[in-house]
Amino acid sequence: MTRLSWVVLCLVAAGVVGGASAVASAAPPMTSAIQQCPVDTPALDRYTYLRALSLDLRGSVPNVAELKALNSTADVPDNIIDGWLASKAFADQAVRRHRDLLWNNIVNVRAPLAPTYLRKTGQLYWRGGGNTSIYVRGDRVPCLDVPATWDGDGQIIYKQQADGTKREGWVMVSPYWAPTTKIKVCAHDAQATLVSPTGKTCGETGTFYDPFCGCGPNLRWCHYGSSNVVVMQSFAQSLDRAISELILNDAPYTHLFTAKTLWVNGPMVFFYQHQLHQIRLRMTPAPFDVAKLPKLAYSDVDKWVEIPLGPQHAGVLTHPAFLLRFQTNFSRANRFYNTFLCQPFQAPATGIDVSAVTATNQPDLQQRPGCKYCHALLGPVSSFWGRWTESGAGFLNKIDFPPTHPDCETCAKTGQLCTADCKNYYLTKASADAEKPYLGMLQAYVFRQDVHKHYVEQGPRLMALGAVADNRLPRCVALRTAEWLVGRELEGEELDWAQGLALDFVKNGYRFRSLVRDIVTSDLYRRVR
Repeated sequence: MTRLSWVVLCLVAAGVVGGASAVASAAPPMTSAIQQCPVDTPALDRYTYLRALSLDLRGSVPNVAELKALNSTADVPDNIIDGWLASKAFADQAVRRHRDLLWNNIVNVRAPLAPTYLRKTGQLYWRGGGNTSIYVRGDRVPCLDVPATWDGDGQIIYKQQADGTKREGWVMVSPYWAPTTKIKVCAHDAQATLVSPTGKTCGETGTFYDPFCGCGPNLRWCHYGSSNVVVMQSFAQSLDRAISELILNDAPYTHLFTAKTLWVNGPMVFFYQHQLHQIRLRMTPAPFDVAKLPKLAYSDVDKWVEIPLGPQHAGVLTHPAFLLRFQTNFSRANRFYNTFLCQPFQAPATGIDVSAVTATNQPDLQQRPGCKYCHALLGPVSSFWGRWTESGAGFLNKIDFPPTHPDCETCAKTGQLCTADCKNYYLTKASADAEKPYLGMLQAYVFRQDVHKHYVEQGPRLMALGAVADNRLPRCVALRTAEWLVGRELEGEELDWAQGLALDFVKNGYRFRSLVRDIVTSDLYRRVR
């Protein structure tokens, strides 16, 4: 029962409204527990209020001087609240809040392929992942702990060993992750050749086992220790920085979904320039011109540069950290609807009957019994990410990846060998008759109705702007932010209050700081916190 209902009930019971005799005749006698009216929660005094504000807006308690300053005031001054909202400390709080919403901790994403991993045996570094050493030395063993030698043609000399392996020596290399040091690297793995005599471009996909391709200059194509973790941390920090800049500049919250820039640092630049083809993720084609990235070294972890992106970019919704955290288009759509529209895709409490035979024979999840409960909406919405690679963060431009690719259609219908791009991004095999009309089509178009096909080309920016226009996004942001600051879910008349917050949020130009100010200066906040 809400607080307002309790108050009315108490007034009726006291004879103030309706009369006590009317209550007695309409209902059985109330127990003493029910007759006890709830105690009205008093508002925080100015000192406790300041402490609550400081913890929520700055993440720390107020200092002695700030508390003493209240001795000469009747309440917490507005300029204190406004100053804290404009501070870097509040921007950091907003960043932490959005980490909870976007789950952008992706350090556990294992991007490198096994053949690119370096291991250390004694003082020797060598490619111990995959079967690289087996192809070269005859077994998964390192080189000899002696300086390497070369023949007259400049080829590495391998010496036959008693165990049946052939091994070379080492060379000294300054690795990209520690450029001021030198380490012993097995000569085969340390090769810096850019183009192999076999005609392959070293560092590209499929060159791991080429006898003339190593880890490249300064081992740029290989990974060791936490080098990949540093890259993933940088992606997450890039998203954090975008949110921090939005709050510090008091920009409209809608910029989260419409911004066309990306913050990059040294590890991110190095990754895009040298390691896109050495990973298990689908990061190509890159959504920008890699050649135009700023000149930053891998060691420039704390140097950040904002770069412009194309019209396909949609702020956090196409940010590498978001795409790598949610690696399918279904999960990306679900996260947006859950977080920013307060519309989670959940089955009904009564369950879903999937006993029908058609449930296993219908490949279209929008039509399949049981699945269609969510996928009738989730399927079309997922199309907004149709040109962003799943299990990665590459962008499939319309020129190189048309809706229907003639080569992919040909190989799909004739049984010829399909290219990797066809197999990865187009429908080349039909598991049911219903899929045959879509052979050769970009996977995002499969089973799409005509009314939804433009979602693929417009991207998630259109989806977000639509949610802003119909007020679903402002209402949800206001509700989620209020619950964050109040510390619990809202209920009863409090939901109407949240609707009012949403209206003011829109009127104030979608300023997040303004929304937070409305919440922390409200009577509810002061009584609940």
